Amino acid sequence: MLARHLVSRRPGQLALEEHDVPAQPPPGGIIARAAATAISPGTEVAMYLGRAVLRPADSTEPYFPGYSFAGIVVAAGAGAGFRPGDRICGPLPHASLAAENRPERLARLTVIPDRVSDPAAAMTQLGCIALNAVRLARLQLGDSVAVLGAGLVGLLACQLAHLSGARPVLAADPVASRRELARAFGAGLAADPAELAASSANGEPESSFDVVFEASGTPQGVLQAMRLAARGGRVVLLGSTRGLVDGFDPYDDVHRKGVTVIGAHVSTAPVAATLADRWTEAANRRYLLGLLRDQVLDVSPLITDTIAPGAAPEIFAGLAREPGGRLGVIIDWEAAG
Repeated sequence: MLARHLVSRRPGQLALEEHDVPAQPPPGGIIARAAATAISPGTEVAMYLGRAVLRPADSTEPYFPGYSFAGIVVAAGAGAGFRPGDRICGPLPHASLAAENRPERLARLTVIPDRVSDPAAAMTQLGCIALNAVRLARLQLGDSVAVLGAGLVGLLACQLAHLSGARPVLAADPVASRRELARAFGAGLAADPAELAASSANGEPESSFDVVFEASGTPQGVLQAMRLAARGGRVVLLGSTRGLVDGFDPYDDVHRKGVTVIGAHVSTAPVAATLADRWTEAANRRYLLGLLRDQVLDVSPLITDTIAPGAAPEIFAGLAREPGGRLGVIIDWEAAG
């Protein structure tokens, strides 16, 4: 079967190319037709530019972006765990048809409830990233929370922290429109990071927090998160920070205050449920889909652009030039172009 997928043959370049997908699924696997995929503006753009450990600037290996997929199973092999006609979402690439038979990847896919749209379901992969961080923070009712960076995962962390009983929740971002959106996503307070840094430097008590989520993905954000944490507080590294943190003082920023630093990469979620921790990525996704179905969680304000597949190369280039220019971008694989 003829299909289309996005591929970066070298850093800084992206194209929509045709490729063949077998008519029958691989053993124990599935073939799924895409309805919508969501672009991850942090990880995917870093990989596209060759600014990631897994893909440096001199890489000659092709990169196939995408891990936020929603679509329908069109063929399934024995033991795949899905049937033709199932609507599914999870970590599959930006492609009109995707074939998958790796057990560890199939285990992360989830059936979409009837009342959840394909674009909303595609956003749950980013929701899993935020929810894993919120769980690792072990929030308690009344914990004060700051979220540095009101991009997609930061805004989702705001809403999930609010749902977990955190009060107050503050969002810090240099883009005014994102600060306003954060207020709708559970942040009772919003501030420019520069203003927040100034109040922290002046020792103002309201500028320290029980939990600080670093979601900007910048080295400067990590340093600010350390300094905003209260005595005995927790700093959760949610953004995929790339680069060294200049000016970091382990004694003042961590040791003397008794700060706990938590790495919250989505891969830290358990692969299999245990009595100690049942929240695998698939379990988190099912929970998020339930929140979407019951209209407790709303991701529609996060989607700022819906594009045809052919527009993706231009969008990736734009996200690289202006990281704050767009928020959530959905590729509509049923659209022409």
